[in-house]
Amino acid sequence: MFILCLIIILFSMLMKPVKKLFLILIRGSIGLGAIYGFNILLKGIGLYVGVNIVNGFIVGILGIPGFVLLYSLAIVDKFL
Repeated sequence: MFILCLIIILFSMLMKPVKKLFLILIRGSIGLGAIYGFNILLKGIGLYVGVNIVNGFIVGILGIPGFVLLYSLAIVDKFL
């Protein structure tokens, strides 16, 4: 009985970080899709943000502000 309680407690303790990691992965994947779409739209003016795991992680953690940050850095790099 003690081992079953211990397993349940450990499982419940590990679920919260796993859930957060899963949400970051989902948000990062959606963000990478949005970056890819914006790259297609902004190809005419020469703005491009790489579609890679680092940018996915940034968008996954920060959300929309991270997306804006990446394109702001691309604008600074392009025009300054």
